[in-house]
Amino acid sequence: MRRIQRLLQFATTSLACVGLLGADFVATARADTADAPSLVISQLKITSSNGQFVTLHNTTAYALDMSKYQLEYFNSYDLSKATSSRLITLQGMLPPHSYYQLNDSSQLLCYQLTINSQSLGFSSTAGFIQLLSTSQIVPGGAVAPMMQDFVGWAKASASGAQMLPSSTNAFLQRQPLDATHNPLISTPGGGSWIQVQPDPASPCKLITFSAAAGSSSTSVPNGMNQLLPATEPLATVLAAVVEQESSGTGPILPTGDIGLMSPRITELLPNPAGTGTDATDEFIELYNPNSRPFDLTGFSLETGLSNTKKYVFSAGSLLPSQSFTAFYSESTNLSLSNSGSVASLFDPFGNELSSSETYKSAKDGLSWSLANGKWVFSTQVTPNKANVIQLPPINKKGSAKSKLHNVGRAVKGTKAPAAKDSKKKLIAAAPSHQPYAQSPAKSPVHTQALAVVVGAAVLYGAYEYRADLANKLYFARRYLAHRRHAGP
Repeated sequence: MRRIQRLLQFATTSLACVGLLGADFVATARADTADAPSLVISQLKITSSNGQFVTLHNTTAYALDMSKYQLEYFNSYDLSKATSSRLITLQGMLPPHSYYQLNDSSQLLCYQLTINSQSLGFSSTAGFIQLLSTSQIVPGGAVAPMMQDFVGWAKASASGAQMLPSSTNAFLQRQPLDATHNPLISTPGGGSWIQVQPDPASPCKLITFSAAAGSSSTSVPNGMNQLLPATEPLATVLAAVVEQESSGTGPILPTGDIGLMSPRITELLPNPAGTGTDATDEFIELYNPNSRPFDLTGFSLETGLSNTKKYVFSAGSLLPSQSFTAFYSESTNLSLSNSGSVASLFDPFGNELSSSETYKSAKDGLSWSLANGKWVFSTQVTPNKANVIQLPPINKKGSAKSKLHNVGRAVKGTKAPAAKDSKKKLIAAAPSHQPYAQSPAKSPVHTQALAVVVGAAVLYGAYEYRADLANKLYFARRYLAHRRHAGP
């Protein structure tokens, strides 16, 4: 029954889009195509082995309330054969001419998107998605869905469906594009689709893909130009001068950064050792993973947990390609508290691109370093170089302090005793002058105590055998009386 209702709803909505129904119904159920759909499907990736995603584009010059939009998914592009469906709700505000992505994987993303992470579960054989917005003509009246966009797909070539790429890295991208490389779609379901995939030599660059001839080197532009965090640089496990902030007319992303992966924070030195001082020798290190310099103009570094401090890079601040660069407190005036802090990198629009984990306490000369996805303290300080991790030495008995309450003093370097033999270990750990740390001297049993014990035992025996004793006493008295009467 529900599938039939879905079929009727889709059929009536589609008919309204082409004007085959009455004007009254069209007013409430037609597609929002007076000019163009406000939200369209820009990219579609179905292959589940490398993750699935759907990218939506705001075609308008104003922010969209995504809670008023829905994606409806069917497991066949032919709804008469669909056996299941799902309604996916959206949320948040989408800025003008920006992108929104539903994503179910941790894939490398090169652009700043509004991400809605959730399990999608699209069929890799065939499927259909329609994008709907809700509209209410009269306050308190019925809420009618309005078609914004739709796309169907199939594993093999089929009428009414887009053919899926054979490569697990490839996906579908909407065409045509306008002058700024954004989808130019005037009607729901309009335009065409091409198969693209990331360039192996530059993951943030898209190239066309052909199932017959394989991938080609033809570059495919797109309108996404805001940066997302880059992948982590490799680390081996075992100073740049920046001018002061200059004023500008407003936030703008340097054109040379478009299509590049963003830098990443890789090392902090909160507590310099030796002749170093916190005011001049603390540093924050950035890594540029790209094959060309990265322009930091307008980007900023921030430190602190509650009272944050900020440093904005001046015009012309460049990070060399595929290199590590340390920015010292002498130039940035940023401080890293020895008792705990964090450092973050922001783009000119205030989006956080990279952040260290928060450390709690920094010892002299230890760097807070990123390696294999984890932040650890290392005795190897490596500014302007790949991280080399050397963990601080650990006492064989453990570095934690255990409080031995029975002894009444803290014993450093000793682990807390196990419960079943804690008494034995506490005595062993106690100072030799403590009286309970010595073996107790043996003393003889007191004679009075022994007499009391014996007397108690006798009384207890007399009480238990009182009947027998009474009989014995009775016979003894009769025997004596008989002797007295009998005479000598």
